Amino acid sequence: MIVLSSVEPFIPADKSIPEMTPRAILVGAILAVIMAATNAYLGLKVGMTVSATIPAAVISLAVFKAVGGTILEANLSKTMASAGESLAAGVIFTIPAFVLINAWTGIRYMETTLIALIGGVLGVLFTISLRRILVEEEGLPFPEGVASAEVLFAGWEGGASAKFVFVALIVGGVYKFLSAGLKIMHDKVEAVVGVWKAKFFFGGELSAALVSVGYIIGPRISSYVFLGGIIGWVLVLPIFLSAALAGGYPGVDPGMDPLEVVSVIRSEQIIWIGIGAIVFGGIWTMLSLRTSMKGAFGEALRGIKGIKGGEGAAEKEEVPRTERDLPVDKSLLLAAALVIPIAGLYFFLTGSGLVAGVGAIVMVVAAFFFTAIAGYLAGVVGSSNNPISGVTITTLLFASLLLLLLGVRGESGMAGALGVGAVVCSAAAIAGDVLQDFKTGQIVGSTPRSLQIGEMIGVVATAFIIAPVLMVLERAYGIGGAELQAPQAQVMASILNAFFGGTVNFTMFLAGMELAILLIIFDIPILAVAIGIYLPFTLSTPIMLGGLLHAVVDRIGRKHKGEEIATEKLHGHGILYSSGLIAGEALIGIVVAALLIANVQLKITPQPVPLLGILFFLGVVFLLYKTAVEGVGGSIGEGITASRELAVEAYRITREKMRNMLRW
Repeated sequence: MIVLSSVEPFIPADKSIPEMTPRAILVGAILAVIMAATNAYLGLKVGMTVSATIPAAVISLAVFKAVGGTILEANLSKTMASAGESLAAGVIFTIPAFVLINAWTGIRYMETTLIALIGGVLGVLFTISLRRILVEEEGLPFPEGVASAEVLFAGWEGGASAKFVFVALIVGGVYKFLSAGLKIMHDKVEAVVGVWKAKFFFGGELSAALVSVGYIIGPRISSYVFLGGIIGWVLVLPIFLSAALAGGYPGVDPGMDPLEVVSVIRSEQIIWIGIGAIVFGGIWTMLSLRTSMKGAFGEALRGIKGIKGGEGAAEKEEVPRTERDLPVDKSLLLAAALVIPIAGLYFFLTGSGLVAGVGAIVMVVAAFFFTAIAGYLAGVVGSSNNPISGVTITTLLFASLLLLLLGVRGESGMAGALGVGAVVCSAAAIAGDVLQDFKTGQIVGSTPRSLQIGEMIGVVATAFIIAPVLMVLERAYGIGGAELQAPQAQVMASILNAFFGGTVNFTMFLAGMELAILLIIFDIPILAVAIGIYLPFTLSTPIMLGGLLHAVVDRIGRKHKGEEIATEKLHGHGILYSSGLIAGEALIGIVVAALLIANVQLKITPQPVPLLGILFFLGVVFLLYKTAVEGVGGSIGEGITASRELAVEAYRITREKMRNMLRW
């Protein structure tokens, strides 16, 4: 029996309008590639990615309203674009680790493409059996899917929000080209300062993209990332830094540049605190979600058991258009058939038949299990809050232990475990995105089958372009260097080194795990704080600035719009402008990287002009603030009052939390 949705779609089921048209597929594929490239750069730089759903919806609407298209065409293109963004997240969290563990000398095109392709396709195939259960029967909220549908409705009825994305894209691109291309201004300020006998490090990147990330994720997560920076860089680092500059740190010459000393201490001490906290946080996250995991896995099994003649054999004309999926039985059969190419890929990666066979079986089981979990959790907390890092860490730990028990050691074991983790991470990232898109489609009135095919095309388009993007970035900037930190990949590499005999700072690693326990006790998100410890403090400060801008705009907006207004509506202009800044900076960063590889020199001044970078940076931040404030009906001057009120409130909350900690 087919269970009909209780949601009344915008386009009724008995009405057919253009949906999967060649132009919709073309626009969607282009947006998928752009969003994938943007998130690849951002994820490697700061270890975070941002959802492309809303900006992609706005851009798609602008295109199809201009050419007389339909809302279903716009939704299909948006769906393909968000598939590109999600697959990029899964890839950049894991693939660079092959370079970091020295299994590869650089990003490899064929292996990267196959991992992205297999992981993305599996993510789509496994969620086909979950759509009806999670989106329709369970009635999960799917916050980003609902918000995306609201954006589509508002835009279709006369909104003109696309201009914010396009204007910001130009602003972000020009700003990045001036700093990274022409090099006429600094893109970072940093210094070591002395306070009595102690030495402290302070600094910040002058990055429009990082401020925008902070604005999008909001003050809560931004403050936790910044807290991690304070713990690692203001509390712990000065202990080692003061000793090093006084000649009391092994391997450091007291005459070295203080900033070089900071880099040494970070790589040998601070990052291990972050890694310990991230590993413990990933495991704890999965344990704390065990009830949801059990429910998600049960729903997945229920979806498979439902494939018994009745539902799958219904005549197409008897099934409402808004209920038509790709055949679930055939999709699962295709997923099972992928074991063969997966085993071949793993054999190519490791040279071991044992690792290839075991890895392929473990990967398919883990991919199905974690796809169900990721899809279920996306429906509850949204894709942006989906614990993909925790999923990947758990997979990596399990695969490593299994390979060790089978007697696999060294580079072969590391490559095999990482190959499993990479495919599972890509599949889980896609799963959360797919189900959000299904929810949007349910509300708008899209045909599920069309969205599923669109997701598949978006995955394929992204899989073939993501490797060249990574190759350009890796050759120009290096993986794990100052420009591209690749935090998640660094963590994956460190876990593998710990299991397979590499060098580990166990003292700091255990300190990070102990810190994670304290964070659990005080109900503070572990992974956000751990990322803040791991990242250079120069990245945490602009993210915090963006979070503060979000809080100021929120305070002003609620005075004008009322306390009950949804966050997505309140920050619509600010989020779109932030998305444009991120895309502009990321895309020009990739272009500049390609020019560097081609030995094209764009530098026009011997040295960057002093203070020019700070002035330009403040100008870009002001434009973001102005756009966001005017979007809520406020004035620029109201920010001073709102900032003062927030400062008083933050002081009160911090003081109360400190008192509670001291009492404990």
